Amino acid sequence: MEAEVVDLDEDRYRQGLVSPRLYGSLRVPAARAALSGRKSGSSGVVPASVEGIAREVVARMRPGVRYVLGPGATTQAVGRELGLTTTLLGVDVVEADDGGVLVAGDVSEAELFALVTGREAVVVLSVIGGQGFVLGRGNQQVSPRVIDAVIGCGDATGRRLLVLATPQKLAALRGRPLLADSGDEGLDRKLTGHVQVITGYRESTIYQICTASEEFQG
Repeated sequence: MEAEVVDLDEDRYRQGLVSPRLYGSLRVPAARAALSGRKSGSSGVVPASVEGIAREVVARMRPGVRYVLGPGATTQAVGRELGLTTTLLGVDVVEADDGGVLVAGDVSEAELFALVTGREAVVVLSVIGGQGFVLGRGNQQVSPRVIDAVIGCGDATGRRLLVLATPQKLAALRGRPLLADSGDEGLDRKLTGHVQVITGYRESTIYQICTASEEFQG
């Protein structure tokens, strides 16, 4: 069947406006279960929800640890809480020393890998609204080798990976799991199970995460 290809207008998003853009159309499987859901923006999210999440993340930060902030308005709020100017669509590396330090902004995958290798680090990622992707959509800088360098032999879904989502985003998934699609099936399987999702200040929930292949292939 023919379907429209609609994605975020990145130019308007950089201006703080959530607006869709029609890129064209193409043929897709008629089985809706084989397609990921539509993205949904954060325009309807109560600002206090995002700011509460940011406060909780900063409260959990430890000196001497590098924090990788993935793309998105929620992770950008973490930067603001630290008193830093971080990118909306890029990946930034920060530390919580002396109130907040921007180690590097809008880094490439290679730069990110160099910054976390041999250092204690934590990856902070937000959920894509309407789809549930945590890895593999819009944050390709956080590659499988970066994740491996960060989690090492530790708990992949514990202290080394922080997942952020407002209660509205989780409710919109209607019980569907969060998704990992890093490009490395082995890593995605390693991340499956249940992950703690920070939903506000002193608030979190346990939510299922699985590989994208499991979700769409049944």
